Amino acid sequence: MGEEFKDEHERAEFLLEVLLNRDETLEFRTSAAVYLGHFDSEKALKSLIEFACNDMEDERLLISCGDAIAEIWDRNHDFDINVVLSQVATPTKDEIKSRLASR
Repeated sequence: MGEEFKDEHERAEFLLEVLLNRDETLEFRTSAAVYLGHFDSEKALKSLIEFACNDMEDERLLISCGDAIAEIWDRNHDFDINVVLSQVATPTKDEIKSRLASR
């Protein structure tokens, strides 16, 4: 993930593309989800949540999305985490709850 980007928006867009690209390796997609948790972008957050609602995705990806969503919420507290928890797949929900309980 050492590519050069002109700004944070471009970096987040790249990470979103990686996360959604089923042709990428699971490891690369999982890393992309984790790194998206470092951004305070509404688009990144919405994309993570939308992705995490698909319980047909690999469990590791869903857990990584949960970690990223919890990181964004923990940093900002600017969205209703309970609404998110009611929408996302179980692995994501469990990861968010675990992460928030440990703080």
